[in-house]
Amino acid sequence: MTIRHTADPAPRRLSLAFVVLAPLLYGALTLAFGMDANWDLRNYHWYNGYALLTGRIGYDLLPAQMPTFYNPLLDAPFFLLADRLPARAAGFVWGTLQGINLSLLFLLARHCLSIGTPLQRTLAAMALAAMGGLGGGTLGLIGTTFHDNLVSIGVLGALVAVAGAMPLLLEGRAAPAFRRVAAAGLMAGAAMGLKNPTVIYAVGLCLAFLALPARPWRRLWLSFFFGIGVLGGLALAGGFWMAHLWHDYGNPVFPHMNHVFRSPYAAISDYVNVGFFPKDRVERLLFPVFFTFAPLKVGEVPWFDLRVLALFVLVPAASLAALAAKLLRWRNEPLADPAATRFLLAAAAVTYALWVVMFCIYRYLVPLEMLAPLALVMAVGLLPLARRAKVALAAVLLVAVQATVQPADWGRVAWPTAPGADRWVQAEIPPIEDPDHSMVLMAGYWAIAHVIPAFPPRMPFVRIQSNFLQPDSVGNGYLAILQDRVAAHRGPFLMLSTIPDTPGAAKAAGLLGLRLDAEGCRAIPNNLGEPLNLCPVHRVAVD
Repeated sequence: MTIRHTADPAPRRLSLAFVVLAPLLYGALTLAFGMDANWDLRNYHWYNGYALLTGRIGYDLLPAQMPTFYNPLLDAPFFLLADRLPARAAGFVWGTLQGINLSLLFLLARHCLSIGTPLQRTLAAMALAAMGGLGGGTLGLIGTTFHDNLVSIGVLGALVAVAGAMPLLLEGRAAPAFRRVAAAGLMAGAAMGLKNPTVIYAVGLCLAFLALPARPWRRLWLSFFFGIGVLGGLALAGGFWMAHLWHDYGNPVFPHMNHVFRSPYAAISDYVNVGFFPKDRVERLLFPVFFTFAPLKVGEVPWFDLRVLALFVLVPAASLAALAAKLLRWRNEPLADPAATRFLLAAAAVTYALWVVMFCIYRYLVPLEMLAPLALVMAVGLLPLARRAKVALAAVLLVAVQATVQPADWGRVAWPTAPGADRWVQAEIPPIEDPDHSMVLMAGYWAIAHVIPAFPPRMPFVRIQSNFLQPDSVGNGYLAILQDRVAAHRGPFLMLSTIPDTPGAAKAAGLLGLRLDAEGCRAIPNNLGEPLNLCPVHRVAVD
């Protein structure tokens, strides 16, 4: 007898179409937002990628201020794209890469949801994935170089690997289960290696295994092997850079945590940005209530999104309600796989707790924002309500959250279209008399390193004033490196700064025995910000 397959092929076809097309549509959406011109791009993302690709690391000193010491591995592919392709083409490719998040969110939701028919689950997963890419912070990052929506691919990939093998992890053979979680940890660790603040997700996922409904030792071993994978991913993606920092400065995360590593080339400080920390314990305890309606508490620009606040309120309430229902033996049908629900909500809770203690910068929470639609459905599923009531409540919450979104904007400009002038970064450098023997000093605190690739390649850049070091700094041994480099130079000097920063640049030069010639300054027009100043600098004659 021949067995005929009667399963509806529509869910499989829809799934494949979404996984393939969603990133491309996200890339197209990127073009509608305009070209990224954010402060960090101008300060270090453009320069750091250029420096890694051209061997300038160590050749220039502090051109990108403190972020000169950040891992440039994600900046390099962006520089390659945007330097060689027209800006629109590069933006589409970059946005498409970021759109991989939607494919992963879809796969995660499809693994986890337990409602309706296969077709209904597929459609619901598509809706949740689309919402994950349309949050206030996530939309603000579309097509940008902050990379929080690129390292998220490692976090979401780890979640997909775990959720897709939940029966194996809970009760299957030990060796395949441990290999699976180690592979998941590898992805999360790679994300952490590429951008260190992603540590909150690696730790959150690692500890979430302890919440699984499995034997205690099984949970511990799953967490252990995930942690081994994290270390492997960290070594693969960030090991080369940590080794470089350790070799040159004696601190693998230089200059951060220098109160621990005590490198002589930085102040004895943790170098933590406390500017966004809550002002008191009450605000820290209820932080989403505050920052949702006052977004400048957690970022540089305004935005609006209710999903983190909704999770902050709903997850504890739903967890307590589910516990009460269990104690009272009420029937409670979840909307998603119970084990996956416990894992994801536990990971989200730990991640948020670490974020509010360590960073309080909303961009670092964007991967959690992406997960919030699915997490909200999971949390609603814990409530002791009828299934139809749960579905209706989840739908109302999701619509309310999405309808009120206002995306962030960290700075964009129109896409360039002029023939021959359609690259992402453009600067007009005036003629330089002796470029092979000239050194460019940099001063002020503004983002100006993006114009460096437009200069003749043999010119070294030394920043004498930055958010890491000033010419009169005390207790920072890097100053001696800077002073020696300037003193050893025998050719002409030039000074690069913004025009408003020029008087301060003159004072900084004076502290090094140099004099800025303000009358000889020439403008450097560029397409990402105000014109910069390039001024001659001379040594002060010693009588």
